[in-house]
Amino acid sequence: MPEEEEIREGKKRGGLMSLIISIVVAAVVSFAITFLMLNMIGTNKAKAQKAQEQQEQPVEIKAILIQPGSMYTFMLKGGKNIVVIDSLSFKVGSDQCRASIAEKKDEILDAIQEIFLRKEFQELGSAAGLDLLKKQIKDAVNRITGFVGEKEKFGVARVFLYIKAISSVE
Repeated sequence: MPEEEEIREGKKRGGLMSLIISIVVAAVVSFAITFLMLNMIGTNKAKAQKAQEQQEQPVEIKAILIQPGSMYTFMLKGGKNIVVIDSLSFKVGSDQCRASIAEKKDEILDAIQEIFLRKEFQELGSAAGLDLLKKQIKDAVNRITGFVGEKEKFGVARVFLYIKAISSVE
């Protein structure tokens, strides 16, 4: 009989041990699944934040206002000299700015004409004068397209201007 009692106690211990093992395995599996789920959710948030940061970073896109070879002429101050522009393009920070430049081409050309009407022949003959002209064009285009203030980084970043000639019309 003592052998039967030992067998019963062994079975009880074995049953108790298998119950403890199954509880531990279930706890480990649920912990692992919870950890993986939280890790995946965190990864998705990181991806969403990265995508949002990329949208906030301006990209450089080329926008052409005056096609190369078009030869636009603008009168200078006093009406005795003209400047011939072969091409005018911009590096912009967004597709919206490029689209806005295309939509408002007439307004932009009018603003550029007003800028040239305030310039004298000698102002365009120096590097400082050309830099000032480019800055004025950039500011005018950003104002017309609405990319001012905080949105300016998505507007015109650089101006590329090729002057073919400056001539008198006398």
